[in-house]
Amino acid sequence: MQFAFADALSVTELCTLFNTAFSDYVQPMVLTEPILELKLTRDGTQLGVSPLALDHHAAVGFILNALGDWQGRKTAYNGGTGVVPEARGQALAERMYQFCLPVLQQEGVEQCLLEVIKENTRAFLVYQRLGFEVVRHFRCFRDTKTHLQWHGHAAKEIELREVAHPDWALYQTFWEVEPSWQYHTAAVDRSLAHVKIVEAHHLGRCVGYGMVYPLTGAVAQLAVSPAWRRNGVGQALLQRLAELATAPAISVINVDEQSNSTLQFLQNRKMTEIMGQYEMIRPV
Repeated sequence: MQFAFADALSVTELCTLFNTAFSDYVQPMVLTEPILELKLTRDGTQLGVSPLALDHHAAVGFILNALGDWQGRKTAYNGGTGVVPEARGQALAERMYQFCLPVLQQEGVEQCLLEVIKENTRAFLVYQRLGFEVVRHFRCFRDTKTHLQWHGHAAKEIELREVAHPDWALYQTFWEVEPSWQYHTAAVDRSLAHVKIVEAHHLGRCVGYGMVYPLTGAVAQLAVSPAWRRNGVGQALLQRLAELATAPAISVINVDEQSNSTLQFLQNRKMTEIMGQYEMIRPV
């Protein structure tokens, strides 16, 4: 087994490798090339520090590493680790980390960050052996747009407006908890051309907002001013985001389990809960 970095792979080759590795995953995933390109852009993936495992020069495993700042520290975010079925059982995840960690250190990386599905016990134990520790528990939701349930009272005197650029200083005053890496402020800024942003206004003042990636139906962020919650604003925003999504389903993933108002809101919409995730960090 040899190891290299993924910057020599085309998007087509990387997409084939990704889909092969995740074909029998605990939560199977199939990405198209446009969705993979969006993911790489949004996460901030740098293929030059993303390791590959090679068997006779054929890629059989990968880690998609992104570089950026997280809570004031330079961080390598793992946007996906995969090994094709026939190459498993060789500790390739550990070996790929051992291969890339010296390079990450040279880049000044202070910590590694990732999410792992809670039911994926094998991967969780691998990350624990590598020194990762759980820092947050996430819950995830996904459903078809036609299955969502809406209450009957509409938000009064609320105007919904699409905007081209996020007002982060204002939006963060609405937050109950911080988003995860892939939907945080930097991720949205990196992929702004692919995002639709909707603000809810009352008498010209923004009292809530939401963001969706129409291609995937992923709701990146949705927050309402505390004074305006339980007044139909969140529902109005989610309805508009669902309309803007070209995908048949919408998802809200990596909801911090401490975000009680968001969890209650999604449960009231009868959105199906899928497998949750752990957010894990290890120092470099």
